[in-house]
Amino acid sequence: MPPPAGRWVPTESPTNPRFVVDEGVITGENPNGATNLTYTVVRDPSGGGKIVLDKTTGTFSYLPYSTGTNADYSQNFATSEDVKILVAENTAFDQALENLPVVGALAEPLLVRIHRVPILGDALSPIIGQAEVVTVTIYDQDLAASAPGPIAFTTTVISDKKSTPISVNWFPSIGVAAGTQEDAPTILNGPSLATAGYIDPNQTDTVFGLVPGLYLLRDDYNVVTWDPRGEFASGGVLHLDSPNYEAVDVSSIITWVTTQGATRYDTVLDGNPDSKDPLIGMVGGSYGGGIQLTSAGIDPRIDVIAPGIAWNNLYDTLYPNHGFKTAFASLLLLSLVVSGSRIDPVIYSGIATGAVLGILTPGQKRFLEAASPSNVVEQIDIPVLFLQGTVDVLFPLQQAVTNAESVSGQPVKMIWYCGGHGQCLDPIDPTKQTDFLTGQTMDWMDTYLLGKPNEIPTFQWVDQKGDIYKSDFLPTKDSPLFSDTPIETEAVGLGTLVIAPLLGGSGPNSSASFPVSLATASEARNAINVDIPNPTGSGAGQDPTAWVVGSPTLTLTYSGVGTSRNVYAQIVDKNTGRVVGNILTPIPVVLDGKTHTTEPISMEDIAYTMEPGDDLELQIVGTATPFENFTSYGVINVQKVELSLPTADADEVEFETSVRGTGAPASSGGLLGI
Repeated sequence: MPPPAGRWVPTESPTNPRFVVDEGVITGENPNGATNLTYTVVRDPSGGGKIVLDKTTGTFSYLPYSTGTNADYSQNFATSEDVKILVAENTAFDQALENLPVVGALAEPLLVRIHRVPILGDALSPIIGQAEVVTVTIYDQDLAASAPGPIAFTTTVISDKKSTPISVNWFPSIGVAAGTQEDAPTILNGPSLATAGYIDPNQTDTVFGLVPGLYLLRDDYNVVTWDPRGEFASGGVLHLDSPNYEAVDVSSIITWVTTQGATRYDTVLDGNPDSKDPLIGMVGGSYGGGIQLTSAGIDPRIDVIAPGIAWNNLYDTLYPNHGFKTAFASLLLLSLVVSGSRIDPVIYSGIATGAVLGILTPGQKRFLEAASPSNVVEQIDIPVLFLQGTVDVLFPLQQAVTNAESVSGQPVKMIWYCGGHGQCLDPIDPTKQTDFLTGQTMDWMDTYLLGKPNEIPTFQWVDQKGDIYKSDFLPTKDSPLFSDTPIETEAVGLGTLVIAPLLGGSGPNSSASFPVSLATASEARNAINVDIPNPTGSGAGQDPTAWVVGSPTLTLTYSGVGTSRNVYAQIVDKNTGRVVGNILTPIPVVLDGKTHTTEPISMEDIAYTMEPGDDLELQIVGTATPFENFTSYGVINVQKVELSLPTADADEVEFETSVRGTGAPASSGGLLGI
């Protein structure tokens, strides 16, 4: 079979300009590329290195494998490594297949498999195009020796927990790599769940616009990324960011960082560089947010953290008010299975019993609680910037509030943005919001690692219109942020609600992308509706704006019969038809035929700016796809509802900026990258 036209011809000379060290990273160029070709790695580097290959251009960045045991990195590489790359024609048929909804993502790996079967690939070449596997040899030692400073590499760190091998990636700061500075502070950037440690030096952000990527971080910092235990190239079994496992791995990585010659130490506090207390910051979202909390809770060498969309207690957030989050728990499991993760069997059984029966056993509860930051968060005494999503249906806003109330360090600041595990459906400009979030995080790191001042407000939040407000107070319990005049309503004799799976309840939300739509609340057809008064207006004594910020409180009086243990409450913006925050709250009920009144129940936190003309209502629904299980049936008669919405004191609120737009950020909780 003739090779594809314009194929990539690999070099055999280390001096060929196709291979260069660019800002400390080995980079491969493809001068012979063509616009109708695709490039796919079919065999990883032979010596344990890692590669990021551009599918359409054939250019790549590459991390050689190193023992990484001393400052002279160039002496720790193999002579060379080989990478095998499939170069294939990209036909109209291929493009049509990849553009199919849902299944299009499976087209590329399927085509690669077909191309690699000689008879089948040749037979289908008139349709799917010709292909050839080429071997690229990269000369590690020679390229490293030609660089003005140390280069990026990958290595293995042996964790103190059960001597588990952890795959770690090291990127020297741009100044260190250029030889213009001797050392730099180090930032650990943890990946989200079912995601390998970040290795793309051109990545500006991660976790769907929340976290600064390597491109931004490396201006002033050495950066460490890694594959968490039980995932990708690391060994061991996944324990969900446990203080006793994954956090110990991070401590071992920090100890390894002290063996690197480019590491800067905290001599201001310690007065002695021999103390081996490196200047360390951490960033990351979701799984990469939780690991910051458990790590900082056990390792005092960490100087500053910025946990994004993290959690306080896994049991509380997966099983709130004894309602199991079946939709997102299933997505979590699917992510782990698809990525080939090796996880503790308790995680499998917990998701299975939760999804089928809607319950967790005592043993599963103990596992989730043991793996939670709540065990160690009180020991965190360093600056913390919490970033949490207003539409996060997995780890809601209250998880960050609880963490902020628990840490012992100062300062503690918080940002609520439109994102998280879910999908922002509000009119937000994703580029503006990403620039805002990554900029705030970089300023936070710069303050405590480089000594630069910042003006980050104590609390910032984005409302449903894309406007960002600020306050000098956090939205914690009894905070001066809250006014003495909440929005209150009471309704009686509201009627009967039939409870049956999928019967006109909340979700799935067709405006959100599948499968996140299953975990996203929507206005329900089968519901008890209660109007919420709008206190704003232009008349005498009326305020033109009310900021609903925090957790509404609901009390329910009811009677009923059935097997269901929960109904659900949500607040709907009647003008847009959207549930505020895309989120609803399980309300525990006892359907034994008797009349019951619940204790005041804290609903999930929301952020909503109410102005004249805005129209909100409370919905009580009997079924919801985010919590769906097929054991819930019954009838409930709602006799009385009391609702109170917290409002911010106008004297404590100030407009900060706007990230309004016509579109909305992509989902940050799809099958992968949770």
